Amino acid sequence: MDFGGDLAVLDPSIVFQVVNIARLTGKIKLITINNVASLYFDYGELVYATIDTGTKRVGEILIEKNLINEDQLNHALRESREGVNKRIGDVLIENGDIGYKVLVSVIQEQIKMVVYTVLEWNEGQFVYFDGARTRNEDILLDVKLDHLLLEGLKRLDEAGTN
Repeated sequence: MDFGGDLAVLDPSIVFQVVNIARLTGKIKLITINNVASLYFDYGELVYATIDTGTKRVGEILIEKNLINEDQLNHALRESREGVNKRIGDVLIENGDIGYKVLVSVIQEQIKMVVYTVLEWNEGQFVYFDGARTRNEDILLDVKLDHLLLEGLKRLDEAGTN
């Protein structure tokens, strides 16, 4: 079952709640003039999300939290570019710069930030693709969607943007 609509009619929080209540497994792609986000659900719970622009990259978060320095990031970026399909997090772990638990925490934070960003959108389109799953992602979000939505809506309310 695929469906779609206008974010001016159904804001992202409503779309996510429909997927959650129906316990759907698939991908929601949200498209605005300036951005595209993809959110993956497994039995109604958000497990992974990506966005083209608007959130920090893994390396930026690690530096911001003082978990790595610029030299470590630049070295890992070079290695990542030279390696075939090597992700920056894998390189940082292999180099002993961070541990796996740190990477999991940062990626989960990044996923949450995608949701918080998308909740602000009130223009654009969404399309749901039934049965679509993430590819090659081994770090997934482990937070109940209702808790995530409440936190995101609280942030919007505190910022005065909703």
